[in-house]
Amino acid sequence: TLEVSMIHERALEIARAVGDKPFNLVDIWCGDGLKAVEVIKALNSVTKRPVSIQYCPINASQYLIDLALGNMKKANLPNVISYKPFLSSCDGRVICEIDKKLRTPEFSKNVSLLLGGVIACYEINSYLFEFSRDFKKGDVLIMGNGVRIGERLVEIDKYKSEGFHNWLKYLMFGLGFSEEDLEFDARFGNSRIELLYRIKNPVSKKIGGRVIEFKIGDEFVIGALYKYYAEEFEKFCSMYFSNSNVLTNNEGGYALVVCVK
Repeated sequence: TLEVSMIHERALEIARAVGDKPFNLVDIWCGDGLKAVEVIKALNSVTKRPVSIQYCPINASQYLIDLALGNMKKANLPNVISYKPFLSSCDGRVICEIDKKLRTPEFSKNVSLLLGGVIACYEINSYLFEFSRDFKKGDVLIMGNGVRIGERLVEIDKYKSEGFHNWLKYLMFGLGFSEEDLEFDARFGNSRIELLYRIKNPVSKKIGGRVIEFKIGDEFVIGALYKYYAEEFEKFCSMYFSNSNVLTNNEGGYALVVCVK
């Protein structure tokens, strides 16, 4: 993928930020763990003596945590010497929840991964403020996200695609709605892209022990995406970290953002 290619292309710059001390690799919303594997491979490729790493996958899904652990172990990276997974919602206070369990005399430093455009799903100021509060001096955050080029808030039609609908509709199904009850849409609002469902048919649902009447036209904003210019990323990160480096690809549409507390 583009992100993995950039990780290897920018390995030396990432390694300089990470330094030469053992660390916890905190893989937030870890997915299958394969991107964390590539981060370690990239660091090892530019380091004369690879440092010891404790791999710490974090996710709200135990299945994905187990998958990430399995893939990391299959990679057989000799400097990954221990594992410490956490089941967590991964919101901005995730480090607060686990910090005391993470840091040990052997692994006193954290390098956190927030890859795959995860930061686009959050209001960046709020997330980074909460997230960075429990970082210690020298801790590192590596984010991967699309960056805006050209005009802001354009091409809304691409967010109305069946792909987004087929991804998000199961959240509505979990609330008891059927596909016939729903109309998927996307719009620009509050300086972001909002993904939403409108109710097409009057329906009563019991949610949280209460019966709620939904009318035609009622809306559920079920997802939001934020996209920033590269200079905006730099500005936001500089508010919470002593050093930040926005590394863009040749086309300028994607960035690895490497921040040091």
